[in-house]
Amino acid sequence: MRIKLLLFFFSFFAFSTNAEVEIITVNQSPEELKIKADLKYLHEKYDLSSWVYTEKVQVDENSKTPHSHPVLTMSTQDEYLNSKTKLLSTYLHEQFHWHVIINGKPSKDEFRKRIKADFPKVKYGYPYGSSDEDSTLSHIIVCYLEYVALSELFGQQKAREVLSTNDYYKWVYQTITDPKNTDKLDNMLNEFGLEFRVTNN
Repeated sequence: MRIKLLLFFFSFFAFSTNAEVEIITVNQSPEELKIKADLKYLHEKYDLSSWVYTEKVQVDENSKTPHSHPVLTMSTQDEYLNSKTKLLSTYLHEQFHWHVIINGKPSKDEFRKRIKADFPKVKYGYPYGSSDEDSTLSHIIVCYLEYVALSELFGQQKAREVLSTNDYYKWVYQTITDPKNTDKLDNMLNEFGLEFRVTNN
C-alpha cells in the first residue's frame, strides 16, 4: 500500500510539473497530436523551465510557420515531425520572442538601434534574415538566445550543426554562431536584461 501511495504521488507530481505549459491542438489531426506529444516529451526529458515565458502553446497544421504571438504556435512541417531537436530549437526560439518582450529593458527602437551599432551591415530577406531590417536586427538577439540554450543542452558544436542546417535566417545564424561576435552578443544580453546564465550576470 505504501509503495502504491508513493507511485501515485510521484505520478501526480510529475504530471503537475509538466502541466505548467498548456499545449492544445487546433484541429486534433494526427500531425498536430504528434507535435504535441513530442513537445510534452521534450519537457519531460529536459528541464526547460528557465526558458518558458508563455505557458499557452498551440499546434496548428494550418499555420505556415511557427510564430510567437499572440499565442505561441507550432506548425507541423516535416522538419518538426521528423526531428525533435529541430522542434525543440524552434520552440525555444518562439519562447525567446516572449522573453525579449517581457523582460527586455530598452524600447523596441532603442533595442534595434543598439544592435545595429554592433552589426551595421544587415542582410535581410529570405534566406538571410527576416523580411525587413528591423525584424532581422531583433532576430539577432532571439537567435542568439536560441543558440545559447541549445549549447547548454547539447554543447556548442551540436548547437551550431542544428542551426546551420536551417534554410532560413542563414545570415543571422552565421553571425550569432561566429565566435568573434560572442563578446558583443553577451554584452548586449546583459545590457538588455535578457541574460539567463548565472555565470554571465
